[in-house]
Amino acid sequence: MMRRGLRAAWAPAVLLALAACKQDTGYVEIKVTPGFIVPPLALGAARIDPAKVTSTVLREKVGAARLEYERDGHRVPFCDFEVRKNRIVTVAVSAYGRDPRCKVEG
Repeated sequence: MMRRGLRAAWAPAVLLALAACKQDTGYVEIKVTPGFIVPPLALGAARIDPAKVTSTVLREKVGAARLEYERDGHRVPFCDFEVRKNRIVTVAVSAYGRDPRCKVEG
């Protein structure tokens, strides 16, 4: 009796996990040029602190993506690019004056 209840409870979780596997995803590598002071970056819900990490790879949904930086509690968009299925897009971030700049490869 108890096993039926457990199976019924786990069935929706398994279906959600399988559905998540079918999503098209790509990868975004964010590289911050050493020596530049860049404000915290955000890609969707992910937040990257360039003071701690100079390079990171994130998995993102396929489609348009926007890299933003945080200033005065607000997100400021500065780089738009396309994420492709099973591909890595490299975004090189540097700073010019007060504002960060980006260069997209791939």
